[in-house]
Amino acid sequence: MKTALFQSFEVSSDGEETPYRLSIAQAELNKNKLSGYIVPRSDVHQGEYVAACDERLSWLTGFTGSAGICLFGKDKAGVFVDGRYSIQAKTQIKPPFEVIQWNNKN
Repeated sequence: MKTALFQSFEVSSDGEETPYRLSIAQAELNKNKLSGYIVPRSDVHQGEYVAACDERLSWLTGFTGSAGICLFGKDKAGVFVDGRYSIQAKTQIKPPFEVIQWNNKN
């Protein structure tokens, strides 16, 4: 008998840990003398469909949309999303991250 497989919508980060996780990542920037770091939604193969173990963007920021990118530096952090995710991003992403609306006119 075949087993049905369903997409999981389990949230890998509820946002409570994001300030701590960001502070650790920013400490690594300083330690390695880097100015910033990019966290894409895609996996290591630049794939559109990301396995739960590769949900870096969700883990760091709490954002679970299927398109977005985080850029953080030593003092600031932003999550870039397009118009499809503006409401979701504002709901899921909390300070110290800033939601930055991306559109084709920018």
